[in-house]
Amino acid sequence: MRIGINCLDVDPGYSGGINTYTFGLLSGFAAIGAEHQFQIYAVPTNLSLFDRFRERPNFKIVAVPEYQSTLKRGIRKAARMTNVPALYRRVSDWMFPAIARIMDANSDIIYAPTTVLFPYDLRKTTVISMHDIQQFHYPEFFSKQELISRHVLFTLSAQYVDYIQASSEFIKQDLLTHFNELRPEQIFVVPEGVNVSDFQGPREADARVREKYNLPADFLFYPAQLWPHKNHITVLKAVDKLKTTHGLQIPLVLTGAIFSAAEQIFAFIKERKMDYVRYLGKVPFADLTSLYRTARFMITSVLYESSSLCILEAAAAGTPIIASSTPPNVEMSAILDLNLFQSLDVDELAMLLNKIWNDEPYRKRQRETNSRNIEHYSWNNAARSYLSFFEKIEAVTDAGAC
Repeated sequence: MRIGINCLDVDPGYSGGINTYTFGLLSGFAAIGAEHQFQIYAVPTNLSLFDRFRERPNFKIVAVPEYQSTLKRGIRKAARMTNVPALYRRVSDWMFPAIARIMDANSDIIYAPTTVLFPYDLRKTTVISMHDIQQFHYPEFFSKQELISRHVLFTLSAQYVDYIQASSEFIKQDLLTHFNELRPEQIFVVPEGVNVSDFQGPREADARVREKYNLPADFLFYPAQLWPHKNHITVLKAVDKLKTTHGLQIPLVLTGAIFSAAEQIFAFIKERKMDYVRYLGKVPFADLTSLYRTARFMITSVLYESSSLCILEAAAAGTPIIASSTPPNVEMSAILDLNLFQSLDVDELAMLLNKIWNDEPYRKRQRETNSRNIEHYSWNNAARSYLSFFEKIEAVTDAGAC
């Protein structure tokens, strides 16, 4: 089977979840997909990101020119801002007829890991990973332009895609709730993955990273972009409460790029004089893996997401995990040992931290449980599930053509 991977919108300047997902899944395809042919569709600005796959005999990197020119980006944006999905589709089809023809000619199935469908006039079977629909739950986290753009792009994707991958049962039901045109059989659930070996390394490297950033022996680690839905403020309030009411000061280390929640986060740290909170910004991947391994606990307090890559990464690194009880995290807790708390409950989180921070026997049990179970979430397993579904729908397509 010829599987096209639409990577036109992979941003080389972004180091967040979608890129991690895309390259993790591609690594899984490369490891276990020898029976299939893969075409990665890229643009000149991100072409070099896929160099690692060039020497594989069943992978081909296809450059799509002029997709990201300034003029075309401007026309597409103007069409989106009309807030008329049908108009945006007509403009897109008129501007990019060659892209669809290239993909149709070289692929039996066309898969996009980057949330939305594009182009729309594809004749071959299409699949996307619609990672979340946060705009329905927290519209206040988006600008007016962002909400319009999401309405147009997500509406068209739901209307014209053949199948959608969801990372949790919660996201599947969320999609069915908000897009009436979707049917349950169009959505298949495959959990996100992790390359376990990437998060295991020598103690010498961890010691160098600890020295590089001048970190204390024990710290709480929150690796997340500074977006509002990541809910850093609840964590900050909880550790501040612990210090003022229990005399327990827990050093907190933050990593991730600056986005729209940064001003509020930094203002709170400054106002409460929380000099034991360290923001390291974006760090190299090798440093990130060491931070996972050396942290006493990893925490994620997210309000909404499809699943949690940082939970999988922490489990792979052997680090105990504290996580907000979002439905996807509750689903993951059936396999991984997680310390769950209500996302916005500062008191509950403070009590949880106070209870487990110095409980070394419990930390040891959690590490052992997660080390045994983390292989369930390997990218190779995720890739097998994808390929099994692709083979199933390709067989249905072939039968229908007879």
